[in-house]
Amino acid sequence: MIEHAQRIGRHTARVGEHDDTLELTLRGDVAPDEAKQVFDFMASRFAGRSYVLVTGDMSELGHILAESRRVVMREARRVPQIRGLVYYRASFGARVISDLVVRAYAFATGADLAIHFAEDEAEARAWLAMRREQLAAGEHAAVSP
Repeated sequence: MIEHAQRIGRHTARVGEHDDTLELTLRGDVAPDEAKQVFDFMASRFAGRSYVLVTGDMSELGHILAESRRVVMREARRVPQIRGLVYYRASFGARVISDLVVRAYAFATGADLAIHFAEDEAEARAWLAMRREQLAAGEHAAVSP
């Protein structure tokens, strides 16, 4: 049986209530091996999907180490394209770093990727629902603040 949640260091990755969604809880720094394990999780749980949406609680995020950001670029092509990403409870610093990583990912993969930062999980879930509707209608991404 495939597990739908996995501990990765202090972090947690799980398949969301919708099977197109990766839910992350990030606690502390993200080490390179942890970044790779997130992509391993994605590759095994979302194989065959045309896209993945990502959401996560960033309230306890530390640093995303430079080598971890490089891992994201190396591993990005082996998983379905991320077409929407919404993080909640993110500090200003976490927003800046995440935005840079996401834009680099979109550039490297050519993904039509929308990104949004929400105040809480309820707002994040509402944004995911809206993004699903956009994707179903064939609409392209619009980056929002």
